[in-house]
Amino acid sequence: MRYSTIKKRTIITTATSVAYLLLTICFYHIDKYITGVFFIVLTLLIPATFIAIIAYTVSGLIKIFRNRKHLTFMLCLPTIITLTTLTYTIFSPYRLNSERLESAIEIRACFEGTQNGATVKFRQDKSFELHWTGVFGYDEWWTGQWSKKGDTLFLKYDSEMVKQLGDTVLIANGYLNPIGHSVDTTKYPRPLFYLGYCRHEN
Repeated sequence: MRYSTIKKRTIITTATSVAYLLLTICFYHIDKYITGVFFIVLTLLIPATFIAIIAYTVSGLIKIFRNRKHLTFMLCLPTIITLTTLTYTIFSPYRLNSERLESAIEIRACFEGTQNGATVKFRQDKSFELHWTGVFGYDEWWTGQWSKKGDTLFLKYDSEMVKQLGDTVLIANGYLNPIGHSVDTTKYPRPLFYLGYCRHEN
């Protein structure tokens, strides 16, 4: 195989692997801050680049087998790159995640519905975020600032308020209990968010 061909393949596999890793590592911020067509394109690029990595790995292994009597490091390099990426993706117990750049979580809570769910995280820098997902690709974020007095949380949203949670919340009995006047207790008669990680019971 010619050197120019090997070099081109190395560049392509490196670019594909780097793109896949950046997209998966930074998906927290992509999901949180990017919307519309650009978000859809970036999301679709994740499976597309992953499939390409698998294809390059298989074809690379075939090339290595066919040229096994005349192997060089450069010939193996594209396959080494894609195999390393796949090994990290499938087997690594440690995952890089851009959320680690955010402030540490002080309080977290989860809601699990039959067709939707949400998590809310109150961070040490006094910011909070609520991420709600559901069927048919529903995906929405709310952010704001929070303060605490005793067992009561006071929330100030950056945009519209989440009606299921409200702006005043009492921590009691393992739940976030909305107690503000802004919450429709007839429509939401019980607290939806329980403290801790999601239990995946629904």
